[in-house]
Amino acid sequence: MASDLKATAQSPGVAADVAGTGTAEAATPAEQRPNLKFAVGRTAEVLQRDYLAGGNTAAANARGTLAELRKAGALKLENHPLALESVLMALVVPLSEREQGKSDHASPSERAAFYALTLFGQHMQSSQQQVHNSEQSFAAACGRLHATVESKSIKPRFDAMQSAFNEDTRMIHLRNLIALLRDKKIGFDYGQLAQDLRSLQNPRRRNGVLLRWGRDFANGTFRGRATTEES
Repeated sequence: MASDLKATAQSPGVAADVAGTGTAEAATPAEQRPNLKFAVGRTAEVLQRDYLAGGNTAAANARGTLAELRKAGALKLENHPLALESVLMALVVPLSEREQGKSDHASPSERAAFYALTLFGQHMQSSQQQVHNSEQSFAAACGRLHATVESKSIKPRFDAMQSAFNEDTRMIHLRNLIALLRDKKIGFDYGQLAQDLRSLQNPRRRNGVLLRWGRDFANGTFRGRATTEES
């Protein structure tokens, strides 16, 4: 795990994130720059790689970590503070100092990392292939799911998740959608999901995220239909 952290210190992904943040953020010390998306994405990448390798110590450790993530996902964060600790300890790259909580409550970034990684643990359960796919968003994955199953319940489920103003309700819908995506072996970018979950906690950013999710769902549906017709 330590080697992964060292290896990612100069990762092109980090460089790209910093390059795209503008001069104001470029002048911000490295430990203060937003790291949530990369931290969650890199953790998902390492865990699925080790888990799928099988037959070695790294695979056993990954299985144990994924089991802990699933266990934490069944708990309400406010009532089980140790659940947050277990998820933050699973990160192969820590959140930036600015994203880390300073009070008796989890910060928005910590909450987002908690929810994204516990969903990832659920998605990886018994999986034989990668489920973190940085080339596809969560909403686009749901659109592909909608296009490839006979059930007409996917869009209503997605819309119910979109319209949920209560975090607990949204997570119930998210877990249901993750179970369906797992059954159809459809993956998506967990780093981007974490960033979106953080933005949803901000009333000024919420509508922008929902608009993009709606667009991605529609585009994912069209791409899914095209793929189905070709096959």
